[in-house]
Amino acid sequence: MHLGKTIIFLILIFIFQKNLFANDFNSLKGEKISNQFKVNKKMIFPIEGEWEVIDKYSEYLFQGIKVEGLTFVQMENDIPVKFFEIYRATGLSKWQAYLTSIIESLVFNPKEGGCRERQHYNYLNVYKKGNAHNCLIVSILDVQRTLNSSDYNADRTYSLGIRKWVKDNDIDIPKIYLQLESSFFSMAVRDEWYSLGYFELPEKFSNFKPKFTSRDTTEFHPDKIENFPEAKKTMKNWIKRSSEIHSEFELFLNAKKSQKLELSDYIVSKEKKKSKKVKFSNNNVTEELIKLNELYQSGALSKEEFEKAKKKVLNN
Repeated sequence: MHLGKTIIFLILIFIFQKNLFANDFNSLKGEKISNQFKVNKKMIFPIEGEWEVIDKYSEYLFQGIKVEGLTFVQMENDIPVKFFEIYRATGLSKWQAYLTSIIESLVFNPKEGGCRERQHYNYLNVYKKGNAHNCLIVSILDVQRTLNSSDYNADRTYSLGIRKWVKDNDIDIPKIYLQLESSFFSMAVRDEWYSLGYFELPEKFSNFKPKFTSRDTTEFHPDKIENFPEAKKTMKNWIKRSSEIHSEFELFLNAKKSQKLELSDYIVSKEKKKSKKVKFSNNNVTEELIKLNELYQSGALSKEEFEKAKKKVLNN
């Protein structure tokens, strides 16, 4: 009798722990996550707000290799204002020599896009050493070009689930989004390749509505952006935001320090923030003391009043 109760208790603990540290890659269409995407208790990616799964991909290739991914959306007034995508390939160690060359080709040598210089990219930052890579791309997403591409069959297949979601739900999807793409692979960290995409409406991000909505005509295009100050300001802030998200992506994957991208131009470290705050505080104290001394010298304050006020400034 006691043994039966013990077994039931252990089963309940197992179920509780499984739910508590559930792998969000197992989410189904229509399910939601809030404020974080988690793989296990050590791999948690912060993603603010509530997100609904609208597309899911999962396939075992061969010899234990699995490719899987999810697309999430945030809606406001029936309009998709943000998308979040995360994909991974797992079980790569057994076929490392064969697969790393394929991964490198997909990341660095696609027909368009990829971690290489492109005319329409607003920002590109890449680390590559041997077969390991860490990449951040910041640009814009041309929705029509991506969802209805006629030139690349792979793109048509990739976007099939999103196109079906748009059609089935009668979604009036906007034509342009701000976009970041991240990719990380290092066998020294884990035998998995991760990629991440994050997309947000310019109107949602900075209350800026583009007049031109294709990849090559948009105000955000690097060849045109200098003529559009508001677009330039928006993109500058988006690069900063993208750098922050990518930094969280690196922490999520436990990237080695030597593999992390140099993003200090866009991310102020905690040490710099602290130093800046102290400097500002000291300047305020100096200015207050100068003002008090001037008042004392002019006779507006007595010596007693001056000493009392000075002590108060120094103690704050």
